[in-house]
Amino acid sequence: MKINTAAAGHTGPVKNGVAEWLAYDNKLDKQLKVLQKALETLKNVKGWKPCNDCFSKLPNGKSFDDIFNDDTVWISYCPDNANYGFTNRVGGNEITVCELAFRWGVWTVGGTIVHEMGHVNGAPTDTHAAEGTLLCCGYSKVHDPTIIGTRDVEFPTYA
Repeated sequence: MKINTAAAGHTGPVKNGVAEWLAYDNKLDKQLKVLQKALETLKNVKGWKPCNDCFSKLPNGKSFDDIFNDDTVWISYCPDNANYGFTNRVGGNEITVCELAFRWGVWTVGGTIVHEMGHVNGAPTDTHAAEGTLLCCGYSKVHDPTIIGTRDVEFPTYA
């Protein structure tokens, strides 16, 4: 996965409702540091069989490691304070982490990334499958049993 920084030259999807895919620039330095720390923590999950097995059971059949190592998956910033994150579509490759997740800290940002990686791997929006990956990947402390795929059904983005 790659971080969408101003220097990366990546253009994320257009805004969809409250979901935005913005580059991390100088004014988002605090959020970028939290994101980098969350990704460093997630590196400890790589190679962990329970997490890889859990991810492999999702519709697209990829392991956690496959998605984490996929350079076509981008992580952007979303200023929304009501959602943790979004993926541009089920099976998409554009993740955005929202300000709400950053307000809660590194563990929530990491959990949000794991959840959104589930949608990248085909987890549908009408089940608990994406959020359920947190239980297999060492993020049970930020797992929310009430999250079912998407919180905002008005827009075709996936939280």
